[in-house]
Amino acid sequence: MKKLLVILAGCSLLLGAGCVDQVNVGKTLGAASDLGSAVTTSDAELKDMSKAMRAQGDRQNRVAPANSKYAKRLAKLTRKHAVEKGQQLNYKVYITSDVNANASADGSIRVYSGLMDMMTDEELLYVLGHEIGHVINGDSLDALRVAYTASAARKGAGALNSTADVLTSSQLGALLEATINAQFSQKQELGADAYALEFMKTNGYDPHAAVTALRKLERLSAGGGGLLASHPAPGDRAKRIEKALNK
Repeated sequence: MKKLLVILAGCSLLLGAGCVDQVNVGKTLGAASDLGSAVTTSDAELKDMSKAMRAQGDRQNRVAPANSKYAKRLAKLTRKHAVEKGQQLNYKVYITSDVNANASADGSIRVYSGLMDMMTDEELLYVLGHEIGHVINGDSLDALRVAYTASAARKGAGALNSTADVLTSSQLGALLEATINAQFSQKQELGADAYALEFMKTNGYDPHAAVTALRKLERLSAGGGGLLASHPAPGDRAKRIEKALNK
């Protein structure tokens, strides 16, 4: 498997003071060895870690049971989208009033019931397409790589092991939080929106739902937080998409 070199300076530049504190005391084989493990972690290892992180996140949240109206609605909307571009995807609803949705590198998409309450089906499909885009485009993987490497950089040499099975529940939870709250770049957001529009068109959904969904998020932007914390400027994105559709 191709190994990927990660820039350790990413902690201060991208995550700042929020870098994840992840130390596996008693499992270090020496500073140089651990640091080498951190910077050569492969995509496959990171995705395994992402799967473990997401499982921990599901334990910490109230997941909608299969017979709930939210789970049934999401299952219906995603029935055709278990696999996109060869990537296996899985979907769950978190029961919370928060307006949010996020994706992780292993293909896990989580939608909050607060978001579902304010969106039509096709608006939700746009949001899902956008989150899938972050997975397919590698943005979610990049966010995890930065968060994982930042945790090593914060400790200087880092007492880390690159396999998910040695990480504690709190370490997995902290990594998940850092990853899903990561601020995507404008280029990544544009790429995810482009993916979502193509997703809508390819599957026969109304692409104009992207505009109405973003307008709804724009009205919430004064309060900030949730989906707006990691997906900036919904109004600007709505204008850009509307302009593209009008062409």
